[in-house]
Amino acid sequence: MEGGGGAGADGGGGGGMEMKKIKIGVCVMEKKVSSAPMKQILDRLQAFGEFEVIHFGDKAILEDPIERWPVCDCLIAFYSSGYPLEKAEAYAALRKPFVINELEPQHLLHDRRKVYERLERFGIPVPRYAFVNRGFPYQELEYFVEEEDFVEVHGQRFWKPFVEKPVHGRPVSLCNQ
Repeated sequence: MEGGGGAGADGGGGGGMEMKKIKIGVCVMEKKVSSAPMKQILDRLQAFGEFEVIHFGDKAILEDPIERWPVCDCLIAFYSSGYPLEKAEAYAALRKPFVINELEPQHLLHDRRKVYERLERFGIPVPRYAFVNRGFPYQELEYFVEEEDFVEVHGQRFWKPFVEKPVHGRPVSLCNQ
């Protein structure tokens, strides 16, 4: 007699097929993957034993077409300097994984002014700041005055030294003249 009453793949109870792991694609630049916070997140996910973590890698993210990126069930994608966010959005549209963190709002991170505006809208404290928008370097602006030990923007004085940052990206200089 075949197919007895024991528990198998369809009846539970230990025998039979192994459960398929959920593939989590990590589409972030390698410098972020190796950061302590990201390592903690990934270690905790892998500790469950239900997930397979797939790192896309810088070469794939920057050079390969999205059709050659690994296929995954879930996607973690974080913007950082040099990251092709539009490419990650195109991949998500093509493969339709469950996206852990939304991609479109990450465009906000490209413009410091928008970040500050959003933080203030939700009552999150920000450092004292002012924006100087020039069409070209050293453009004369009526609302901007620079003196030896301070700058003044719209009547608000900032004593040197202070950190000057571009709209996009990291600090460019520490004014200490």
